[in-house]
Amino acid sequence: MASVLRHTDAEEQDSGMPALRIRLPIVLPWTIATVFCIAAATAWLPLLFERKPSIDMPAQERITALLVDEADASFASDRDPAEVKFGPGTYELQSGAIHLRFANGADMVLAAPAKLDIRDAFHTRLHYGKVRAMVPSTAHGFTIAAHDVDYEDIGTEFGLSVDPSTGNSDLHVFDGQVNVRRGDSSELLSSVLQGHSVRYVDGQATATQDIQPDEYLTPGAIGFLRWKTWKQELLKDPSLIGYFPFAEQDDISILANLKTDSGVTDGNISGARWVSGRWPGKRALLFDRDSDFVELTIPGEHQELTIAVWLQMDRFDNALNAIFNSNDWDDGDIHFQLTRQGLPYGDVNGSSVALSNRTWLGNPIPTAKWTHVVSVMSENERACRLYINGRLVLRCPFRQQGELRPGVCRLGNWKPLPGFEPVRSLQGRIDELAIWERALSEEEVKQLMEKGRPNFFWSPENPERQTSY
Repeated sequence: MASVLRHTDAEEQDSGMPALRIRLPIVLPWTIATVFCIAAATAWLPLLFERKPSIDMPAQERITALLVDEADASFASDRDPAEVKFGPGTYELQSGAIHLRFANGADMVLAAPAKLDIRDAFHTRLHYGKVRAMVPSTAHGFTIAAHDVDYEDIGTEFGLSVDPSTGNSDLHVFDGQVNVRRGDSSELLSSVLQGHSVRYVDGQATATQDIQPDEYLTPGAIGFLRWKTWKQELLKDPSLIGYFPFAEQDDISILANLKTDSGVTDGNISGARWVSGRWPGKRALLFDRDSDFVELTIPGEHQELTIAVWLQMDRFDNALNAIFNSNDWDDGDIHFQLTRQGLPYGDVNGSSVALSNRTWLGNPIPTAKWTHVVSVMSENERACRLYINGRLVLRCPFRQQGELRPGVCRLGNWKPLPGFEPVRSLQGRIDELAIWERALSEEEVKQLMEKGRPNFFWSPENPERQTSY
């Protein structure tokens, strides 16, 4: 149950200065995500596949595998899976990528174009395309058939590709061992061990140097693909004035704003260092010193602003930990921060209510987890709304009307004022910053979180922290 949290007077004393397109016929709801997260930690397979397939059960009623995640996936019109369920049959993936989990626990990541026949939880034929299989001990014997040969896994991880024109198949073993058997007799042809590759042409092994292990998608890579597709749609929004995807530039001191015609400047990186982000190949900035920050300018006056970030906190060192703050504290300056307990709060100087009058609903941000945090500031609504992972956790009414004038701002820190110099440095990573000159709706905030989630098994639910208030 979500907790209700109030701020202490001690912290108040230190706070005066501060549409989406999915080609599959379904959208994976977070209720399904929650089921999978719970399932991953428990013995979920018998519950989801409680009816053992038999020859007496119609194929369309059997559940052989479930769709775990997808990125811009599109199937041939007569080969779409029924909702998220894959039963025995033929499936032709025309675009995008999918992640399947079989009834025995085996995972398969499939990249388009590809065509496969699912016979049962242990037997699949790949007509063409590329797959990555991750096979636990419960799925020993998991077999993918290709032209003339079968690839039998005995508890490992491997990549397999089949050429659509020749039927030639390439195997690379990432971990463990894969047995290659003749398709018509099950005769063992070879055993391929970790780190080795092999190509089979008409049932015969040939030497090859052409296999590229990096071409086989991991489950996490699907999230990266989905985000990159969605990013292009996001950039079409005319109200988006700042978009920083955290792509490392030739000049590593620059955090590039892709909305180059908005007036919002690129960020100048001071101290923060480039590190890995939410996915392999994705970058983020690490803030781990009191002097680390990124400085940029949001010029002009605004009636509404929305600021959204993905961050991963290492610790909460300070009474207030800056996410995005105006350098000064004049009328209209904005502050978007986290308390020592991991609770977000937003402030507009001259407008918002006292911190002691704020009540948070929900659990605070944990450490070591990617979290989506959003501040929506609206003079039209006369309020500031704050979200954690798509859920409204705090709404602050404004005392009076006034323009938002962020000016020169710092990401991950605050420039102390003369005579008032509390440390506000953030300790953790930030990966993606987006700024709109309008107030996003709660549904839009949820969509941002869903499209940017690190992977399917990531949960928007945060654990309750045992802290006295």
